[in-house]
Amino acid sequence: MNYSELQTALAQRLQLSKTEVGKRLDETTAIITAELVKNNVVSMMNFGTLEVKKRQERISIHPNTGKKLLVPPKLIVKYKASVSLNKKIKEMKP
Repeated sequence: MNYSELQTALAQRLQLSKTEVGKRLDETTAIITAELVKNNVVSMMNFGTLEVKKRQERISIHPNTGKKLLVPPKLIVKYKASVSLNKKIKEMKP
């Protein structure tokens, strides 16, 4: 599902215009982004937790040349699914 599909689904479910839903989605994204930039954890009930983590520097080997490269440390956003979401996913049939 992409942004447009989410916007359409929410507009139908909430009986709002796509424009209004788009504004609310943009504000939600802006709030989540601002909290992550402040290094705060964002937790959404029945969905999961978003958190900024530091990935340590590491040595990587270039597959073609075999040369060792130092990959510098960086910040990443880590997602952990909620227990209820994990439970629903496990109940799905492959």
